[in-house]
Amino acid sequence: MELIYQLFTSPVLAMRRASRERCLGLAFLVVILAILSNWIGWLLILPKGINQAKISLSLLIIELMVTFGGLFLLAAIFHLMASFCGGSGRAAPLYSLCGFALIPIWLMTPVAIMLKPLGSTKLLLLPLFGMIILVWMAALFVLGIREVHHLPWGKAVATFIAPLAGISFALILLLILSMGILFLSARDLFQMLPLHF
Repeated sequence: MELIYQLFTSPVLAMRRASRERCLGLAFLVVILAILSNWIGWLLILPKGINQAKISLSLLIIELMVTFGGLFLLAAIFHLMASFCGGSGRAAPLYSLCGFALIPIWLMTPVAIMLKPLGSTKLLLLPLFGMIILVWMAALFVLGIREVHHLPWGKAVATFIAPLAGISFALILLLILSMGILFLSARDLFQMLPLHF
């Protein structure tokens, strides 16, 4: 648990230590607790009925599987990019460190408890908190890449940003193409409707 404490107090030392030690089990625990904290936090901020909570609980299982799979994919992409940039690390420690990068999400439940009495004001503060969490996580991802692959800061940042920019561009392009296909299909359907009357 000392490593968990260091992730909050001295992330550079914690990531350096985690890159040298085998701590995949602890990384799994960090991810599971991050997803649980996020789930509980949202239930506290946006109260739901019992049936909706049951649906959320079933979605929690899916979210866990998707998160572990997504982290595996991200770690593989980061490892490949880091290798192109001259990195010399291994993929397994990088996967662990990608898991540790989710530790800021642990704060979701405590923040939700603090925001709950604020009423509608909490909805204004959530985006700010979300941005802080995202920036903190991005910094931990970059730190993990740097420590595992022994890259300078510039290359570590590029290794993190380039794949995410590529994935974002591909998703936006896919969304535009999907919208175009749906629009064309709807227009063709609309043009055919008078033929049935």
